[in-house]
Amino acid sequence: MKLQQVRAFCAVVDEGMSVSRAARRLHATQPAVSKQLRQFEDSLGCALLVRSKSRILGLTDVGRDVLKAARAMMAATADVAHVVDDHRRVAGSRLAIATTHTHARYALQDIIPGFARRHPDIGLHLVQATPSEIADLASTGQVDLGISTLPPVVPPALATIPCYEFSHVVIGPRSHPVFAPRTVTLEMISRHPMIVYSEQHAIGRHLSEAFEAAGLAPRIAVRGTDVEIMKYYAASGLGLAVIPLIAYSAARDRRLAARSVDHLVPVSTVYVLARRGAYWPRHLYEFVGDVAPALTRDRIEDALLGGLLPAEDGTAA
Repeated sequence: MKLQQVRAFCAVVDEGMSVSRAARRLHATQPAVSKQLRQFEDSLGCALLVRSKSRILGLTDVGRDVLKAARAMMAATADVAHVVDDHRRVAGSRLAIATTHTHARYALQDIIPGFARRHPDIGLHLVQATPSEIADLASTGQVDLGISTLPPVVPPALATIPCYEFSHVVIGPRSHPVFAPRTVTLEMISRHPMIVYSEQHAIGRHLSEAFEAAGLAPRIAVRGTDVEIMKYYAASGLGLAVIPLIAYSAARDRRLAARSVDHLVPVSTVYVLARRGAYWPRHLYEFVGDVAPALTRDRIEDALLGGLLPAEDGTAA
């Protein structure tokens, strides 16, 4: 097995199973990339790609699992370059962050511009994704950091570092009857259609668990993942929505009313997600310090080296 073969395999997958596009990306010839793929499979003694004559149709079952390890290998080689660049303080470094729309728009709205102004030589790359996608991107080294609540399944290669918490509110049109009493209950909410997060998101799972524990069946009108869309639909009268408090502003969201639901569902914990054992340049520690000043370098390094930190359900992550 050679690194060029691993790189060719990843490139072909990233280019939609196109050997010609992968060859252009790698500045190689198409026959050379095809040869590297065959040599990689021969070295492993199994087929990684599903082929039909001269076309590649997809990955075999073992190919999907090998891809995860291959991405980790490529991330490890990138770490070597990061170490050298960091010690040389080379300009043109990159900080790639995967997060959800809510965190990018509200939690990081001041942090990212401030960091960019202090470090104009570092290219910021922001990827918006679901929690499961964020975990996969971070665990395979495709991004430097993920910032998200925990997905339903946490990859074992991922370090999860508690970062901050946020509360939630139920929102709807200002004239909605649910806002007449001072305090809302799950039973009151369950009488009306709802716009809810998918269970990819912690609040979606928390809300489902709360209704189930109370023996109630919510009337779900729409499932979504984008808080701005959820707010728009709620203001249009399509249903009530439970969203993070940081995404609601009485001044900005004038068509909406809001009530706290902290007594109904637990607060959500947001985590920094990163590959265990990964090398962190100085600017990564600085960025995470901006997001959560309580996260010291020692605490971060303990997590990256395998120290277990509590997850939202009380188990170790």
